[in-house]
Amino acid sequence: MSHLSLPEAVKKILQTDTRFSPAAYDFVRRSLDQSLRKFRKSEQPTPSHVQGHELLEGFRLLALNEFGPMAKTVLHEWGIQNCAHVGDIVFHLVQHGILGKSETDRPEDFQEIWTFNEAFVLPFQPCQRSVVSKKTVRRVTPSKTRSGNRKPKPHTPKKNS
Repeated sequence: MSHLSLPEAVKKILQTDTRFSPAAYDFVRRSLDQSLRKFRKSEQPTPSHVQGHELLEGFRLLALNEFGPMAKTVLHEWGIQNCAHVGDIVFHLVQHGILGKSETDRPEDFQEIWTFNEAFVLPFQPCQRSVVSKKTVRRVTPSKTRSGNRKPKPHTPKKNS
């Protein structure tokens, strides 16, 4: 098989599988770079392989960093709706010589280690604990500088003379 560029490989892939947009393939390729940086081992100066769950972690971090709360929406627009879809893209790129794989790599390595809601929606939801802590912060305690332990003086009307 001749070496294809990423755009050439994606064009060939799209002739038989149109589930994912070209941007999805580019993003998964960039996710690999993110994963390699994150999981770089000190004893290995330039690792060339990551496991499925490591690539998924790089994918998640890159999506959150680039798209923030819109990550799930953008990924769905590209056709990526779950971890297994990332694995499908990876194996398409392996099949066309863009990515390599070890003998132990399998599509099952991209099992659902998290849902897209867990990865891309929940990080932006208000936390229940913060609501509780805000309520406890709002408790008002008497200030010692105002009246100390003294009781307030009763109000006595002035006499008109």
